[in-house]
Amino acid sequence: MTAPLPLRLIVEAQDLPPLLLDALRERFTRGETGVAWLPATDASDGAPAGRIGGSQAKAWPHDIDTPPPVNAPALCAIGESWWFPRYGGLIGTDGALYNATIVEARQGSRDLSALPGVTDDATHFTPPTDAPFIESGAVFLPWGGTFNYGHFVIDALTSLLALEKAGLLNETPVLAPPLTAWQRDLIAMAFPGLEVREIDAPVVRLGRAAYATSMDHFLHHPNALLAEVAERVLSRAPAGQSARRVYLSRRGQSMRVMVGEAAFETALAARGFTIVRPETLSAGEQIALMREAEIVVGASGAALANAVFLPRGARVVEIQPTNFTSQWVRAACRQVGVDWRGYVCASPCPRWQAPPLAQLRRGFKFAYRPPLDDLLRFVDEAL
Repeated sequence: MTAPLPLRLIVEAQDLPPLLLDALRERFTRGETGVAWLPATDASDGAPAGRIGGSQAKAWPHDIDTPPPVNAPALCAIGESWWFPRYGGLIGTDGALYNATIVEARQGSRDLSALPGVTDDATHFTPPTDAPFIESGAVFLPWGGTFNYGHFVIDALTSLLALEKAGLLNETPVLAPPLTAWQRDLIAMAFPGLEVREIDAPVVRLGRAAYATSMDHFLHHPNALLAEVAERVLSRAPAGQSARRVYLSRRGQSMRVMVGEAAFETALAARGFTIVRPETLSAGEQIALMREAEIVVGASGAALANAVFLPRGARVVEIQPTNFTSQWVRAACRQVGVDWRGYVCASPCPRWQAPPLAQLRRGFKFAYRPPLDDLLRFVDEAL
């Protein structure tokens, strides 16, 4: 190990030299820093406004009449740096801690102490002496995207597309930690022929690196890049399975437990819904279910990222507990012309109402119990 290196946070859009794309590409080849933007694009024109309902609709913290934000990611080039494959983070050899690459990692390690060598509340980094060296690389996978389907589709794949459109993948290897089968499948559908170099190492030294700030929670403010990713995936995904009504069950998940979900599924099956557990399906199988569906119902969760693979005019009903509200599914739906409807219900319910086995599962956080009759009325209105 070498001496600890003081760290300073770099917010790319504020702290890196602003450039046009041609100049950014030139700087990247020289191992210099800079930031540039693709032309701003928004595919949500004419998208349905959406609807909010449910027993706790007034508690929803957003304005249904105001569209979610739409942002254009920045393209970044930096010089010699340290890359942490499993966390997505980049640290310059001068101590620059690049914000967009580490924000998601802070969700799992607030002080970034999970990153090898980072100490003292992310104020110092001790570089390793034995890290492998790669001359250049394009980085696209944030920490959340290493395990979460939604973050992978909306943060990682759009970052890869932004790098491609900016010309930063020309003769530059695309780098990632070891990928899962579903991640490789999605990349192959969106970027046929692209070779991704998978690196199984805690820290890698890069001579120069390129990335897009969409690594940082792009799912909260996607633009037309997401619509293009979805179009690319659909052009090579398996054929549809003729499912018109789909329910994305979370009964196999432990983090947020819907009490009474089995009864809800029974009622939906009587209405012609296909009940699926997305975690048991390949990426291709999930997309095949979406591509001909007219309505998809599901509780808030990563599987609802599949909404971007629905046909235009389809409808999504998202069940949101009051302690887990967001607009990210709504924002994604707008970019692909899908009608989003949110049902808000009280949460959490008393712990004793949660099934004992669910509470014993690793990762259990809370349970909630939507009023079944009211929820079914909301779904029926969307059919």
